[in-house]
Amino acid sequence: MTNKMDDMMAQAVIEFARNGLKILSEKYGGDCTLNEARVMVQIIHCHLDGRTCSVTGLHKATGIPIPTVSRAVANLQREGWLSERQDPSDGRKRIISFGPRSEESTPDDIGRSVQWIKDFRKNGLPG
Repeated sequence: MTNKMDDMMAQAVIEFARNGLKILSEKYGGDCTLNEARVMVQIIHCHLDGRTCSVTGLHKATGIPIPTVSRAVANLQREGWLSERQDPSDGRKRIISFGPRSEESTPDDIGRSVQWIKDFRKNGLPG
């Protein structure tokens, strides 16, 4: 049973990533760079695992150079996809999270997809 659940979870995550990237490219006007997409996917992974993201953490996870990650985050912030806040435990560190644009209420919205994956992890398939 566990292998079947693992396979279903893997398929759900793959489908989630596909939907998220499709939504991102459609809403972002098709101008999303590969690095911006990679950064966004890593932020989704962090969010799903309950971890915080920083530019340094994104660099380590993706292998993308820090200046490129910073530029991708800045571009996605400017478009409203991401937001940053100061880490309360380390004033030098900036925590990156989803911005208002990625939390808009549409059926395929990234925020709703994240919640679906969390619910799936906790409760299994609905219904």
